[in-house]
Amino acid sequence: MATQEARAEDIDYCAVLWREEGQWNSAKVPARQALIVDDLVTLSKQYPGEGGVFIAVGVAEEFFILLKCDARSTVGLISDSIALLDWDIAVDTADLIELDWDEDEVEEFEAIGDLDMLQNFGLRSDHISMICENPDLYPDQQIAEVMKRIGAEAQWKKITNK
Repeated sequence: MATQEARAEDIDYCAVLWREEGQWNSAKVPARQALIVDDLVTLSKQYPGEGGVFIAVGVAEEFFILLKCDARSTVGLISDSIALLDWDIAVDTADLIELDWDEDEVEEFEAIGDLDMLQNFGLRSDHISMICENPDLYPDQQIAEVMKRIGAEAQWKKITNK
């Protein structure tokens, strides 16, 4: 299976978000630093984070990746499982989070990975699925809705200027 390697110009946004003393904080990450998923995990270790440090990456207006890193593990999700067939960065994310997937079972507009990763912040897996499966929302709108629902909307807008 030949997948496309992401380049800096394919990265729509990349941000680190974390909670400190009950407040969301964020930092923008340059696109060139978003290309290697393992490097993003290393970057996450520079931030404190009550409940983990989150990294959001948008790729080519096609899908987003959301990682949650803490001292024990890294979990994550890919907003559209079909990205696994098209993009190296999606495959690298699947490898990082030890996602067991089958090429014949991926579905367009179906989130894949740990859909419970935001449950501590009030966003259940069925809501994440509903957001990612909504045909009226582009990936940047989907992640904005996720951020809104976990209370990080202001920090997200600061990062994306939207």
